[in-house]
Amino acid sequence: MKRFGVALLSLGMMFGAQAETWKFASEEDKTDVQDIYAQKFAEVMKKESDGDIRVRIYYYGQLGTENDIVELAAKGTIQFVSVGSGHLGSYVPEVQAVSLPYVLGTDEKVTHKVLTESPTIYNELAPKFEKVNLKLLSMMSEGEMVWGANKAIRSPEDFSDQKIRTFTSTIPVETYKTFGATPTPLSWGEVYGSLQLKTIDGMVNPIYFIYNAKWHEVQDYLMFPGQQPYVSTVSTNSKWFSELSAEKQAMVRKAIKAADQAAYEYQIRINSENMEKILKERPEMQVVVLTDEERNRFKALSENLHATYYDVVANAYPDDQKAAAREGAENILQSLLSEVKAASAAQ
Repeated sequence: MKRFGVALLSLGMMFGAQAETWKFASEEDKTDVQDIYAQKFAEVMKKESDGDIRVRIYYYGQLGTENDIVELAAKGTIQFVSVGSGHLGSYVPEVQAVSLPYVLGTDEKVTHKVLTESPTIYNELAPKFEKVNLKLLSMMSEGEMVWGANKAIRSPEDFSDQKIRTFTSTIPVETYKTFGATPTPLSWGEVYGSLQLKTIDGMVNPIYFIYNAKWHEVQDYLMFPGQQPYVSTVSTNSKWFSELSAEKQAMVRKAIKAADQAAYEYQIRINSENMEKILKERPEMQVVVLTDEERNRFKALSENLHATYYDVVANAYPDDQKAAAREGAENILQSLLSEVKAASAAQ
C-alpha cells in the first residue's frame, strides 16, 4: 500500500513538474475588454496544451501601474502585457502613429482589420518593440474615444481652460494642447477622484470604460468627435518567446487570434450596452455628436501633429540615427494611412 502511494505521489509530481503558469498583466479590470482578451487567451492556451499551460491574469494595480507592467514584461518577470498604445510611447516612440487623431478612423470593421492584419504594423512597427525586449503580438480597438466634460465641446475654443486627463505619451499630450486644452497625464485609478474634486475638468476614453470606471457619475456631457479608437496592445517578452518551442509559439499565435475576435465582438456589444446604462442612470446626461464641419476643424489641427510625431521619433535616437528614424516614422504613418484608406474603400 505504501509502495502504491509513493508511486501515485511520484506520478503526480512528474505531471505537476510539466505544468507551466504564464503571467498575463493587464492595465484594466475584470469585465473590461482587455480582461475578455486575456480570458480567451488563457482558455485557448489551456485547451491547446491539454492543461499543461495555465495563464494567470493580473488586473490593474495588482502589479503596479501601466508603466510598471510594461517594465515587468520587458524584464521577463511576467510573460504577457496588455496596455494602451498611449502608454508605450516612451518605450517604442514609433507606436504613437496609432495614437494620432483621425488616422485609424472609427469604423470598427476597418479598424479591426488594420490593427490585426496590417503589414505596416507587423513588418515595420513590430520590430521596433524588440529593442526593449518586447514582441508585439496584436493590437485591438476598444471602441471610439469619447470626450467627457461638464460643458459641451464642439470647437477648439470650447477646450480653452479645460484640464483634460490624457495618457502619458507625448502624442496624446500634444493632441490636446493642439486642440486648445490643458492636458493632464494621469493613471486611470486617479481619474474619478480628480474629476470629483475638479482638479481636472474632463477625460477621454471609450464608453464601456467610462461606465465601468463610473466616470459618467462625475461628468455632465459626453462628446463623440469621430477622432480615433482606443488602441490597446498585447506584447510578450521577446527573449522568452524566442526560446519557446515551435509548437508552443504556434499555440500562442492561435490563442492570440481567438482572443482578437473575442475582444472585437465584446467591445462592440459592451460599448452599446454601457451607453444605454449611462443614459438610464443619468437621463440628464447630454450626448453630443460632432457634425462633419465641427470634426473637420479638429481634423485640420491634427495634421500638424504628424510633424510632431516625426520629431518625437527622431529625437528618441542618437544624432547619427535621427534622419533614418524620422524617415522610418514617415513611412510607417503614410503606409498606415494608405492601408486605412484601402480597407475603408473595400467595405
